[in-house]
Amino acid sequence: MNSSEKNTARPFGFWITAIDRLMAERFATAFENEGLTRRDWRLLNVVAEGGDPHTPKIRRLAERGWITRTSGTWQLTDSGRAAKERLGAVVDGIRAQVSDVVTPEDYAVLTASLENIARAFGYEEGKPLPRRHRGHHRGHRHGGHGEHRFGPHGHGHHEHRAFEGAPFDGDRRGHGHWGHGRGHAPQVQHIHIHTH
Repeated sequence: MNSSEKNTARPFGFWITAIDRLMAERFATAFENEGLTRRDWRLLNVVAEGGDPHTPKIRRLAERGWITRTSGTWQLTDSGRAAKERLGAVVDGIRAQVSDVVTPEDYAVLTASLENIARAFGYEEGKPLPRRHRGHHRGHRHGGHGEHRFGPHGHGHHEHRAFEGAPFDGDRRGHGHWGHGRGHAPQVQHIHIHTH
């Protein structure tokens, strides 16, 4: 059996986990190079869209001079808008790696199929996903068969998962080749195939 045949024999759970982790690493590296977290990026987008997040984490952006408090709400500064554009280009570049190898038609089929599978197992919009049961698959690492998850988090919110929303709208909702607001793949916050 050649390597191609071996690869195609892997279960879909392996590929979901592999893509999840590889993309999470790519996003994490991109934001770490700026001294940011994905949460910082999400908050920057929330402010840009007119939101007024109430969390102590927002102070990190204020300390950078990217946002300022005006008339009781947070607003982007000029440097904040420049940072958003710069980081947005990085995010779009990572997304482009998907659109370069998967056509929109194939992607639509993929996400629809994953949604159907998730719903067959009881997924419902707005219903929290069950927490991942740990300790039952010790020894399974990257791509192990114990990693058959549908979403970016597997059990809830995680700071560095790649697939936040579908597809990637969690990082720059409504932008880019794939972004059309909340998609129809299994939603977990924020296939992170998401989250601001």
